[in-house]
Parts: sequence; structure tokens; C-alpha cells
Amino acid sequence: MLKKFKHISQEIFSFFFLTVLVTSFIAQDYSIESLNLSKLKESVHSPHLIDGQLYFSSDVKTKAYKSFKNQDGLNFHDLYRVKIDRAQIKGKIQRLPDGVNTILSDGPITFDQKESKLYYTSTQNSQEKFSTIGIFISKLKNDTFSKPEGFIYNNTSYNVAHPCLSEDGNLLIFASDMPGGVGKSDLYSCKLKNGKWTTPKSLGDSINTIFKENFPYLYKNQLYFSSDREGGFGKLDIYRSFLTTNGWTTPKLLSSPINTEANDFSIFLINGVQEGYLSSDRGELRKDKILYFKTTITEPLDYVEVDPIFCYDFMDEKFSDLKDVTYEWEFGDGQKKFGNPVNHCFDRLGSYSFSLHITDNYIDYTYRNLYTDTLVISTQNNLPYIVCESFDDRYDFSIDLHSCNVIYDHFYWLVDGVIYKDEKISLPKTTEEVKYITWQNDKLDQIVGVKRRVIQ
Repeated sequence: MLKKFKHISQEIFSFFFLTVLVTSFIAQDYSIESLNLSKLKESVHSPHLIDGQLYFSSDVKTKAYKSFKNQDGLNFHDLYRVKIDRAQIKGKIQRLPDGVNTILSDGPITFDQKESKLYYTSTQNSQEKFSTIGIFISKLKNDTFSKPEGFIYNNTSYNVAHPCLSEDGNLLIFASDMPGGVGKSDLYSCKLKNGKWTTPKSLGDSINTIFKENFPYLYKNQLYFSSDREGGFGKLDIYRSFLTTNGWTTPKLLSSPINTEANDFSIFLINGVQEGYLSSDRGELRKDKILYFKTTITEPLDYVEVDPIFCYDFMDEKFSDLKDVTYEWEFGDGQKKFGNPVNHCFDRLGSYSFSLHITDNYIDYTYRNLYTDTLVISTQNNLPYIVCESFDDRYDFSIDLHSCNVIYDHFYWLVDGVIYKDEKISLPKTTEEVKYITWQNDKLDQIVGVKRRVIQ
């Protein structure tokens, strides 16, 4: 007959703590400021930041250059640049030289950092009565632009415009009304292989519609673009899609005040959608202007990486030498295991009543609940933690707030610089980093930041 053992050893080998960050919280999501780049009646749009200089397109009149006008009596657009620090203009506005600028409209631009090449939109056949636009490329060296060369897939029969490049310079996305599209303008992509751009390929029905898709912009694995499709705030609105191994995800409309009832387009991000520039004709005059935006939601500056798996060794030390017995452990989470010792991992905080049953195989009799105890798993100060599951091409993330004694009534996710406010999010495997920020409404000076890095 078995005797009751003295104790069970519990050895934790995976635990974590979180960092409480003291800062202030401001309720408004974004602060937005219009850049002082033109007079009231002049149009300014399509920002792109390169080495502290903001490049943009504008129809501003200058004394130094002849101002041509289009069929509506308006000035054509030229490319300019100015030194800038966030929303503060730090120098004199400079017009890019002739050769880059033409007598008709020029811009927007994108920049290949690796090759120091400027890709921009310009008129292809300025001498013709009917002109189309294409993409042109100019090398920047010693602050001088080389003579532009036309993109290999330009065609005077249709428009090829609004180029944007990935950070590594190997993916180019642009807008075009070329034959075979589904809308007034669609988005296409080319990949750089062996120094040459592959044949343009439509981004497909997940991105393109029967409406206008234009002004693409790439940020990490995210595509931002503008569209006048149905279901938006107004005219042109800015959408976001993620690149996965299965292609581009269904675009999501960015919220207000990034989008409004006006035309909102041509976004450029400094730090995800937390900070950047965009173009909009919001306001009474309905003239395009460049806006600097910055989220007023607090972003923690420090994080502790967490792994929400709590693992323990359960071992009977009293009867470990006995023969012909079977150990059965119940852990209080609906799981059971056989053996001695055993290892079991809990994926939630909480209180678990576990027990041990031992069967004497010689007499075929089970001694139940020979030992019972309660295991309490908690984080330091009962702070929340991230729960992560993966399914095929997507990661599902959620937060186990209900296991905490502290009530956290406000939160948001920060995923590769993008803010989400859903309780549970599903993201592609290309996601590099997931951060979770939470706080109590009555304790606005205490905000918790958690980081979970996704391992590819």
C-alpha cells in the first residue's frame, strides 16, 4: 500500500514581468498642422522626405521661371524641396532644376536610397496636343540631378504615374490606366531582377476596383494608396493593405482625421501612421496642402519582451523509486499528463487546483487525490500579457485582460508602426513586431507597454 508523499516540487523556468511607464495621456488621436509652403491660392501636394529635405509638387508662381498654364488656366506643377524639421520649415524653398522640371506638370516622386535615384512623374510628349504622363528617373550625385531617363514601361498611349519604391529598392508600384485594367486607374508592380524591372503586373482585385486607385506608397510590408471607391469618407481616401505570402490583404480605410470628406491622398510616413505627412484639399479654399500629422496617443519608449507561456516541472519526490505504479496529474486547466516528473505549460494567468493520482498496477487500484494544491500564476503587479496563436499565413493576437486583478479599460496595438484598436488582431507572418499599450482611465499617469517580437 502506498503512503502519502511529503511534497511535490514545482520549478518554474519560464516567467516574465512587464514595465510600467509613467507618462501623460492625451485623449485626441492626432494633432494636424498645415505646412507653410505656399500662398493661400496655390496648390502644394505629394510630400516625400529625403535626408531632412521635403520634396513636393506645387503650382506656385515664381519670378525666376516662366509660368505655363493648362487648359483650365491654372499653373502646371513643378517639383520643389525645402529643409524641414517635422512641421518647421528650416530654409528657403528651392525649385528643382530644368531637365527634372518641364514646362508641364511634374511630380510626385519617390527615391531609391541605395542607388540615389529620383523616380518621378512627368509629361511624356509635351509637344503633342494630347499628352500623357510617364515615370522618369534621375541620378542624384553631389546634390546635382542627372538628365532624366524614361521608365522602360512608359507608353505614350496611356499614363504611367505615381511611382513608389520599397525600402530595399527592389519593388516598384505605380498607377496606370493601361489597357486591361479594371478601373479608371489601377495599381501595378514591377520587381527588380538582375538589374532590370520585370513586366508590370496588376496588384489584383484585392486592391484594384472600377474606381481610381492612385498615389501608392510603400512602408515596410504595408501599401498605402488613395481611392475614390465607395464606402469612404468622401472623395479620395487613403487605404492600407499588407503584403503576405498569399498576396495583398483587403485594404482598410484609415480613420479620421487622416481621412475626411475632402480629397486625402499621397501619404508619407515618418514613424508608421503615428507621424508623417499627407496631402489634402480640406478647408474652405479647397486647395491642395501638405499636412503634418502626429498621434497624440502615448507611445511607450521601453518594453520588455514577453512570452506568455508559464511552464512548471511537477515531481513526486517521495515515491520516485517505487516500481509498477502509474502517476496521473490533473492541472486544473482541463489537461492531464502521466509520468513522474512531468512538465506542463499554462497559457493563462490564474489560479489552478492540481492533483496527483497514483495507480498501483499490481492490484489495479488508483489512489486518487493523494496530493492536491493550488498554483497561482500572476505577473508582477497583475499586469496583462499577450496571447499569440498562428494559423497558416496569419498570426492571431489577443490580450488576456480578464486574468488580471487590475482593470485596464483603454488600449491599442502598435504593429510595425500601425495603430489598431481591436481587441483581437490577425496579421500576416511578415509582421516584424507587435506592441501592446494599455492603461486605466482613472490612472492616466500609468501606461503599460508590452512587446512581442514575431520570429519568422
